[in-house]
Amino acid sequence: MQLDAPRSPRPAPGELASALARAREELGHRPAVTVLGRERRDEQGIASLAQWAAKGAHLLELDLMLEPGERLAVDLAPGWPLVAVSLAAWWSGVAVDLDGTAAAAVVQEGRTAPTTAQDVLWVGDAVDGSPIGDAAGEAWTSAVQSFPDHPPPPRATPDLPAIVTAERTLTQAEVLTAATSLLGDGGTLGIDGDVELPASLLLTALAVRPLLAGRPTVLLQPGVDRSAATGEKVTFWLPPVPPS
Repeated sequence: MQLDAPRSPRPAPGELASALARAREELGHRPAVTVLGRERRDEQGIASLAQWAAKGAHLLELDLMLEPGERLAVDLAPGWPLVAVSLAAWWSGVAVDLDGTAAAAVVQEGRTAPTTAQDVLWVGDAVDGSPIGDAAGEAWTSAVQSFPDHPPPPRATPDLPAIVTAERTLTQAEVLTAATSLLGDGGTLGIDGDVELPASLLLTALAVRPLLAGRPTVLLQPGVDRSAATGEKVTFWLPPVPPS
């Protein structure tokens, strides 16, 4: 099979830990998330994200003491750190709260931590996801480094909440269903950064769709034209390309 050929996706598993484990085993170092900026191209593969997620899951369970069904407030710019943090949370059965109403939080450098958060870790714009300036606390990437690359036993179940927004709460099973609806032709998905998408849809497209499709999601940062993705072999877009 050609590396750039669309992959025939298998039926989605029942929860997100199984989706990640299967993708790690079957897809290895295939690219998962690519972010195209004006001056920079960032890419992370399945295997790398799985390692970050494994370390993050240990941190959530051992340091932050989060239990299945609890929430982690996540206020991050779209990119691979958002994916890694979310995958870690879902592996542990923890919901990603995109409205920031939780006792533990992971926050983008330059943004304000939620007042409800007693424990806050920071992410920045450096290539490794660490803050560039002086963050108010410890960086997520530094906090997880001492933990193993092998994940703890998964605590995910289909009925646990996975994504929480002001509008709705999606379970792990519902997120997988939403990701399946984004498979399209099974090829590479492009996301136009100049068009605002619902937060839950954007996170699903970035973090879950690549696990099922075996093809990456390519995100354009605001101000970057779709022509910049010519070499990425994007086969369809969110939002869709209007008919000519």
